[in-house]
Amino acid sequence: MNYLKTIGLTAVAAMALMAVAAGSASATTLEIGGVVQSGAVTLTASAESAIVLADTERSQFNSCSQSHMHWTTSVFSGTKVIGSLTELSYATCTRSPFVVDAKGGLFIESESGTTSGNVFSENAEVTIPTTFGFSVSCKTASSGTKIGTLDGVKSISEHATITLTAVLSCGFLLPSASLKGSYKITSPTGLGVVA
Repeated sequence: MNYLKTIGLTAVAAMALMAVAAGSASATTLEIGGVVQSGAVTLTASAESAIVLADTERSQFNSCSQSHMHWTTSVFSGTKVIGSLTELSYATCTRSPFVVDAKGGLFIESESGTTSGNVFSENAEVTIPTTFGFSVSCKTASSGTKIGTLDGVKSISEHATITLTAVLSCGFLLPSASLKGSYKITSPTGLGVVA
């Protein structure tokens, strides 16, 4: 009888653990002006501060004051909202411009209880000229590399922002580099993230 009680308690504990795990995987959905979206959303963003690549000691290798991104989400609700980039460009740089070899995609995961979300890049590759006369090729992982945070807004007249705080792998010569800067979501206005 003791053996059956142990099996029963183990089964109940396992079911409770599965319920907690299932409940913690919350959905991510975009909203515009506080209205939850039920379809794809097209986003356009422009750099509002310089996009800077530096080593971990903060020695700057290159900086671009102009950068644009454009993408449309292909999944509008799920554990993450995903979309492929149709534009990723860099210009007006302190060295030669960053060369985009593969645009890859972006996905957003909500931060519970906020209008913000974590932004990840996947399968992107950018060649960046450095101060030392050589270029490095920086990549994001196929499973996604966290590149920053989307700070959402509720008002339809406000602009959400993406703050970059990425650590990228840039090959043997620069195994770890930081990418910093910020983008303003120029369209749509009033963009937020809900769980």
